[in-house]
Amino acid sequence: MTSGSIDLHTHSNCSDGTLTPAGLIAAAATAGVGTLSLTDHDTTAGLEEAQAAARRAGIAFVPGVELSASWRAQTIHVLGLGIDPQAAMLRALLDAQAARRRRRVEEMCARLTRIGLPGESLLSAVEAAPGIPTRTHLAAALTAGGHVRGPDEAFRRYLAAGQCAHVSAGWPPLEAIVTCIVGAGGCAVLAHPARYRLSAGARKLLITAFTSAGGRALEVVSGGNGAQHAEGLATLGIKFGLTGSVGSDFHGPEQAWNPLGRLAKLPDSITPVWRGARLTREHGGSAESFFP
Repeated sequence: MTSGSIDLHTHSNCSDGTLTPAGLIAAAATAGVGTLSLTDHDTTAGLEEAQAAARRAGIAFVPGVELSASWRAQTIHVLGLGIDPQAAMLRALLDAQAARRRRRVEEMCARLTRIGLPGESLLSAVEAAPGIPTRTHLAAALTAGGHVRGPDEAFRRYLAAGQCAHVSAGWPPLEAIVTCIVGAGGCAVLAHPARYRLSAGARKLLITAFTSAGGRALEVVSGGNGAQHAEGLATLGIKFGLTGSVGSDFHGPEQAWNPLGRLAKLPDSITPVWRGARLTREHGGSAESFFP
């Protein structure tokens, strides 16, 4: 392992982050991050740029992605760490996910038009933004157009589940997403498991399904989670034979409460996801094997 902190869950403007992939790496270097994974939502478009910047900055880089899945009608996020971005199964899935996201934003804008908002111009603003279209982009367009005071209000009034412009994306089943990550040579990590609105029993059922499908790790330490969450999730991970991962879910410096690399310590009770894995930079063009 390289020195410095470890952050295995970050975003760039290739999805809903605000920094370019190279800008993210520069920020990580400033923050003292030694190992980083870029895990944009349903896209690997920023990996090449980020990896090149990481090599120059002396940061060990883990190619990643955050895939959207469905489990019992709830959206679940699964990280794929150490993936092969060119794997055919993954490429096909990402193309399908991008199409789902485009259709979703188009339908949301159509619904906004029906309630008197300028849906067509909002859609144009989303399409002009870099990266794969997300609800975050639409919230930003609503804010920039003066229709809401900020993104939180955009979600609360229009875009969140149950609101007038919300559209279900129809994500693939959790099992299919995990299978795709494994097929692309990656380690499937259940992202921010404490964030889902689930009872304790339902959370255990989710982790059971995730593990049965080939999932290997739980994001025990996540941005915004306190030490009490980490200890509880570590216990849960151990119960299911999973390793533990850490990630800020960083989206940009505007979120001062969620900085890069400044995370609680992974509890000693759980095996780190990176133990035994070669999280070092490429040397002489040799291929890396992440999370064997």
